[in-house]
Amino acid sequence: MPDAPDMLAVVKSVRSSENFKSELRYIRRGGYDVTEEPGLFKHLERGLVRVVFPTTVARVDAGTVVAVVCLYDSGEQYNVYAHTICAGPGVNALLKAIHSQMPVALPQPGATGEAAIAKFVAWKEAAWTRFLNDELEFGSDAASATWISSFWRALDRMFGGGYLTDTGRTAARQTALQ
Repeated sequence: MPDAPDMLAVVKSVRSSENFKSELRYIRRGGYDVTEEPGLFKHLERGLVRVVFPTTVARVDAGTVVAVVCLYDSGEQYNVYAHTICAGPGVNALLKAIHSQMPVALPQPGATGEAAIAKFVAWKEAAWTRFLNDELEFGSDAASATWISSFWRALDRMFGGGYLTDTGRTAARQTALQ
């Protein structure tokens, strides 16, 4: 985990960027709120930083916005993009098309990062099937809590583990008992 001043400066820059503010305006139209603090924060290669902010949802359905993911360029000191991560089996198109012409910000260096992305894509599909089964057996609230908790753990694993902030660790500790 980076030192607090570094994370605070990056988060402040991300949150003040026009693309982040625009994404927030967009998802607020759907009734979603985003936490002030990120749930995941990791320095990547080439001066890039991945910052993921959780939404405050407690109950999910397919398409529910669960996070806003950002890519910050510390060399240029700007937020490259902000986009949503939604519940359900699908993932961002660039995760599936890892070898597209768009520049890739791998969660881990080289082939390890590509393998981690493939595992996350497979997890997201499998986890949604589990969610649907859990929803039938335990109800929507319990299934949602389990899915959200698992989502944050899977996201952290994709980045190599140990990159959840206090906010992300809290989200990952949610249980079906809530």
